Amino acid sequence: MALRNPRGPDLNEARQENAVGFSIGVCATGEPPTLVELIDTIEGERYPSGFRLEKIIVVASACSPRALGRLRRMHERDPRFVLAEEDTRRGKVSAINRIIAEAMGEYLVFVNGDAVPSHGSISRLLRSIGKDARVGMVSGFPLIATGRGVASRVLELMWGAHNTCTGELNGTSLSNHGTDELMVVRLHALDDLPPHVVNDGAYIGGRMRAKGFSVKTLGNAVVKVDVPSVSIEIVRQRRRVLYGHIQIWRMVGRVPMTAESLMVFSPRRGFGAVVKTIAGHPRLALALPFAVVLEFISFIGALKDSFSNQRRHVVWDRYAD
Repeated sequence: MALRNPRGPDLNEARQENAVGFSIGVCATGEPPTLVELIDTIEGERYPSGFRLEKIIVVASACSPRALGRLRRMHERDPRFVLAEEDTRRGKVSAINRIIAEAMGEYLVFVNGDAVPSHGSISRLLRSIGKDARVGMVSGFPLIATGRGVASRVLELMWGAHNTCTGELNGTSLSNHGTDELMVVRLHALDDLPPHVVNDGAYIGGRMRAKGFSVKTLGNAVVKVDVPSVSIEIVRQRRRVLYGHIQIWRMVGRVPMTAESLMVFSPRRGFGAVVKTIAGHPRLALALPFAVVLEFISFIGALKDSFSNQRRHVVWDRYAD
């Protein structure tokens, strides 16, 4: 299953000698149900004129034999495909640092192995960062699959408020947070991540902002995101995320500006995002009390972890495993 270009073989390489190179890095573990769809999306993307795909780097950590079989066949058939296999999971940061070491070109696109960008999203990210040298990182716009029940409504409210906040912070000095499911960064400005970082997108966004680059989100670069399906898993995931934000606050000196942190540091923006989300989807008002309770429980757990266990969340015990 070699990489295909719908406009002809190796068109980017043959016709764009002066094109800007970029790499795509994918972190995968287990047997992500959308891995084939993700690779098909990367294969079928019509990358913009002036950009050349140099490498696709996949770090496969403790992947299933079936997933490894697919990846190995791709590695054998396309010289741009780099496959790094890990028998045991060492954490996502370890995988990201391997990707950074292998990457070539001006830009590096990160995609989670269980996320799927819509067709054209990667190209939109590349065009966005390529037209402004002041931008160090551009994230995609995460969308979740909606379902039934309280847990689904809570997630809709949380992600809706998150997306509202990132959209409103675009172009401001407050924007310092990235969505790690899909993002593009300037490779020359990207350093190896410290080994115990939990929220990689937030850390990279914070570092880019500290270096003087702006951090943006692109609303039309949509990426489908895998989310928990029950309340206890929401608490586990939120506990980890909040722990990671506290960790980055200590490391970078600024807290990642998300919906929950804005409620403390810029209440008008934070609570305003929740109000706007509910105004757009009134049925989510019923989920607000449940979201508050789950977030409070998650925050207490994150505080406890931040003072007692500095390695608890480095290797994530995924709910889908």
